[in-house]
Amino acid sequence: MHILGLLDRPDSGSYYLGNKEITRLSDEKLAILRNRFVGFVFQQFHLLPRMTALENVELPLIYAGKRHLKEKAAQEIEGVGLKDRMQHRPNEMSGGQQQRVAIARSLVNDPLIIFADEPTGNLDSKSKEEIINILKKLNQTGKTVVVVTHENEIAIHARRIIKMHDGKIISDQRTEDGRNVSEVVSLEDELVNTVLSSHHKTAGEIKFLDYLRQAIFAMLSHKMRSLLSILGILIGVAAVIAMLALGQGAKESIEKQLASLGSNLLVVRPGSSRLHGVAMEAGTVTRFTLQDVTDIAKLSDVVKSVSPSVSGRGQMVYGNKNWNTQVEGVGADYAVLRASEPVVGRFVTEEEVKMR
Repeated sequence: MHILGLLDRPDSGSYYLGNKEITRLSDEKLAILRNRFVGFVFQQFHLLPRMTALENVELPLIYAGKRHLKEKAAQEIEGVGLKDRMQHRPNEMSGGQQQRVAIARSLVNDPLIIFADEPTGNLDSKSKEEIINILKKLNQTGKTVVVVTHENEIAIHARRIIKMHDGKIISDQRTEDGRNVSEVVSLEDELVNTVLSSHHKTAGEIKFLDYLRQAIFAMLSHKMRSLLSILGILIGVAAVIAMLALGQGAKESIEKQLASLGSNLLVVRPGSSRLHGVAMEAGTVTRFTLQDVTDIAKLSDVVKSVSPSVSGRGQMVYGNKNWNTQVEGVGADYAVLRASEPVVGRFVTEEEVKMR
């Protein structure tokens, strides 16, 4: 039986029926068609080690949105002679048994064509014969099987042998038992469109739950790895939160200090003199008075608040303790200008300043 190829051209993403280009498909739609019409058997088996043979065979059903047909997976495993190994994991099976599971997985969606890439490359002689017999039985039931191999003893079992060298076909011959059939299985537009539309209707509804189930199963199968991954994520998130908190705290602290300096604060200081290279202290030339403060306050269009300031040193006494410190005399508006509102108590009032 021949199949007119369901192949995608890498530069266009189109699929072909014979030589006729039908439409341009996305990668997702091409994957859907491969899942429905094509089965793959790999040299390295590619079975998930955390799953049993039955669960590995069920995987294509999940991606095809046919999880409810899980009994089909059991039937395919029985068909390759592994009914008693259905609940075993890959590391509990021989190479030949693993390849049988891979074949059952490729058949579970009832594909029209099966691609086998070196299906006997890692097997002993007895297992090779078993796999070849299975593939021949599949071909006799109407499945088209394409086998890629470097072994002549495997190729002689095929009805048609195409030899290639450096990507070029050098011979194409049929064996004595090959059948010259003209029967063609055509993938009509209606069939392709039906598969694509039904996939989006059914698979889309259950895909999330199936993927969630697979994720939970994977986490439970590798508890320590999952715990370490979760712990790493928690530590990373906690570190980011801590750094953001520290940064925000430092930012607010700096903003508070800058606010105390006054972003729109103008400080007027008395002048100083320099005599014969000697710089005198501030106030030796000009000394401000309270009248100057009053006059500056009258500039209400440019000045919001004003406060005089004079400093000196004094001896502070409390009980039997004392301390020599700096004393600064200011006006009632000083707290607003310097953002120095007391947390406990209150600042001096204008009346208290006048009453000294």
